[in-house]
Amino acid sequence: MPFKGISFLNPVIVEGDYLKKCAEYAIAHDVKHFELIGPTHDPVRGNCDGMTLYRKYAQFNEGKDVEYIKYCEKVVNEALDMVSARGIKSYYWHHELEVPPNFTEVYPEIQNADGDVEVTHPRIKDFLENKIEDFFHTYPKMSGIVLTLHETRIPLLKLKNQKLGKVEPVKYVTEIIYDTCNRLGKELIVRPFASIPQDYDDLMDAYEQISDDLLVCDKWTKYDWSLIRRPNPFLARIKNPLIVEADIFGEYFGKGFIPLMLKKHISERVEHCNKFNARGFVARIDRGGFIPFGTPNEVNLEIMNAAVEGRDIDEAIDAFFAREYGEYAPIVKEAMSDTEDLQVEAFHAERRGLHWLSLFPPFFYTKIGYRIFRKDFVLNERMKDEGYKFFRIDVVLKEQTEAIAKIEKKFALIQTLEGKLDPEKYYSIYMRFFNFLYMAKVFRELSKVYSGMARYFEENDESALPEIFAAIDEMTALDAFGYKELGKDWHGEGLSLDPNSPFLTHSITVDYSERTSQIYHLRSMLGRAIEMEVETRRALAKQNPIDFIVAGGFSEEHNIKTEANFSAALTLDDGSCRTVGSERGSSWSMIKSHGWFSCDMKVQPNVENTLTICGKGEDGIFSIDITIDGETTRHCVSGEGILEVQRTFTPSTEMVTVRIDRNSKSLPFVYTMMTK
Repeated sequence: MPFKGISFLNPVIVEGDYLKKCAEYAIAHDVKHFELIGPTHDPVRGNCDGMTLYRKYAQFNEGKDVEYIKYCEKVVNEALDMVSARGIKSYYWHHELEVPPNFTEVYPEIQNADGDVEVTHPRIKDFLENKIEDFFHTYPKMSGIVLTLHETRIPLLKLKNQKLGKVEPVKYVTEIIYDTCNRLGKELIVRPFASIPQDYDDLMDAYEQISDDLLVCDKWTKYDWSLIRRPNPFLARIKNPLIVEADIFGEYFGKGFIPLMLKKHISERVEHCNKFNARGFVARIDRGGFIPFGTPNEVNLEIMNAAVEGRDIDEAIDAFFAREYGEYAPIVKEAMSDTEDLQVEAFHAERRGLHWLSLFPPFFYTKIGYRIFRKDFVLNERMKDEGYKFFRIDVVLKEQTEAIAKIEKKFALIQTLEGKLDPEKYYSIYMRFFNFLYMAKVFRELSKVYSGMARYFEENDESALPEIFAAIDEMTALDAFGYKELGKDWHGEGLSLDPNSPFLTHSITVDYSERTSQIYHLRSMLGRAIEMEVETRRALAKQNPIDFIVAGGFSEEHNIKTEANFSAALTLDDGSCRTVGSERGSSWSMIKSHGWFSCDMKVQPNVENTLTICGKGEDGIFSIDITIDGETTRHCVSGEGILEVQRTFTPSTEMVTVRIDRNSKSLPFVYTMMTK
């Protein structure tokens, strides 16, 4: 029988009481894999680096949170003592390649011509070996590391001008960590975590070359977590011993704020993964500081245990509700039934991705989300693979309205328990059904916004504008009501934006004197953004082009292709644009010369055409590579404001693919592209 595992503190700082609670749960439920995630993307406290003081490289401890490290050393080791005494293996979540921010300043010799780290430099190997040794010295009862090579400041598959090819840096770095772990008597588990098939194959090729016994942990859902995406077909590709990673909390579907009983989802996924002889299942049980224990959603832990152990799931569900809610168990169970289907109906509308991860869509996502309502929208291969469909707005609204009516009945049923259940238990259920009902109403208005945007941008329907803003006003009213009723427990509050959020770094200034949420933010930005884009489109049209594109805008179509985390659609004070690379700087990636996007543009065949691209760089240097029909040219201009580069070419077809690559430390922002 496959083993059971849990992963927790996802991805937040370590908290001792909750860590102990997870250890107690693991001991009580025969959990064999105990996995601590921690604040992975925190540049100071994330990964092994953030929980360890270096010894040989102590000069880089100055930037660490020493108080946090000492706290972790105490509470983590206490939890490890608890689980190791019961024979439970423990692991820590770790991403590579990571080096301190000033590492290249102290050791400039490790850089290549692009200013990026050359991974084969002996200093990198020595630093990695010592880092891993320091970690296990600090946490001697930790059994091993779970390694991811994506979402790091030095993503290995994206580096240019390396002495090794594309796959070899992955093998090189992983093998250093694998050998170090083996020497210390520790385990290494690797996570492919790739959404691009070629990246996935490259990673697996590297892992297979290291060892046939190297444990591979992969998700049970293709791409990121979702209730609408299909089981992971990549599992069939894995030859090494397999561990399956699951999400049973709702990282990208409610994050615990919404009632969710995953009877169908969990049972179907476990059945699918058992076909691939999985050695075990590791379930994410929390997200962002929100936990399952003491909530109705804790039923998913019982469902997962029963599914993995081959026990009757209905019996496990009944036992959970009877234990937690006594004589009122049938009412709570009835309310919780079908919540997974209702969430799809309310928030996804026939498998359409209306949401953004587990959140209400931030402003930039509205530029993507509305396109599904276009009459001539063509699904790309990834959307087809995930089962997306196209429907008219009236079909979507009908489905959402019917879902809201069902949720209202469940909410009313829960309210009959007021004064009967323990007040804390009652509020836990009431709060979740309140969020479910009113966020469903918010998303119904969002569908109207998206539909109106499609009519406005694709059909030039001026009457759509007042409808768009009426729907946003209704969302704003629902947001205010939800916050008034629940305060910090309102799901909308969980969506609030910090003025310093990376998502606002390049955005139009917003007045933060009042409480702000994504909904409020959308209302304040949308009008000006639409106005700027309309002005830009009119100005380009006056030049009688063959084709033009407002890069990063609402109307950006042209079969745009990008790479996750290395291109973003932004709205700046001077217009919409698309970055060629990561706009989040060293907080996300230290790579100086990576990033690209491509688009298809109409041209006139067999005569000379001119491509004009307008943009700017973050330091006044606009430098890009332009590739058309396999021929690449480099263009670099400098100056204040938006700059212009041109390229002439003679195509043989009526459509060409234009690819734009970043080629320097200066991050390019592309505003418009035009062919004449």
